[in-house]
Amino acid sequence: MNITIGRQHGSNGHAVAQALADRLGIPCYSKEIVDRTARDSNFSKDVIRSYDEKRVSPFAVPGMHLFGMDEGFRLNMQIASAQFDTIRTLAEEGDAVFVGRCADYVLRNRSDLVRVFVMADMSYRVHAMMERKNLSEDQAKKLVKEVDKDRASYYRYYTDQSWGDNEYYDLCLNVARVGTEGAVDTILSYLEAIKKEKTE
Repeated sequence: MNITIGRQHGSNGHAVAQALADRLGIPCYSKEIVDRTARDSNFSKDVIRSYDEKRVSPFAVPGMHLFGMDEGFRLNMQIASAQFDTIRTLAEEGDAVFVGRCADYVLRNRSDLVRVFVMADMSYRVHAMMERKNLSEDQAKKLVKEVDKDRASYYRYYTDQSWGDNEYYDLCLNVARVGTEGAVDTILSYLEAIKKEKTE
């Protein structure tokens, strides 16, 4: 089974994904998608990271304007395409958990796909980023909003869908209410329910 985890910034979505993968004994792919894409393409890790889940704009990434608008868009699309190919390849290699990067859309035609979105209240996310990055409250709130805006723009551009819209997910979880382990337990219960439904 392949599981995708979309996540709001500061919601501990990555921690949920990693803990879920550990409990299931399968790989968790997040930054590893960047590494694998760099290995299998002509793009360096630094270039891929610069465009990773960023707004599709020639001015969204520092220095992108040096390439020119057309070149900036073209490079963004080439890198996204390479990452999507990597996600498909990894899914073919076996069960895994994928974090972000439109994986839910990229793998949408797979019958074994479960799509999860992890969210949390703004206050929870701001507090998490204040602690994680030693930021002031204003700095943390600005960062959360900027990253979410990047992810939403990136997702809409490549999927023509609304990031975080429950229409496009099988399960949406508020980590602020259930905690990281509670979120993992809920996802595992959902997976068990799917298996049970298939056998009945």
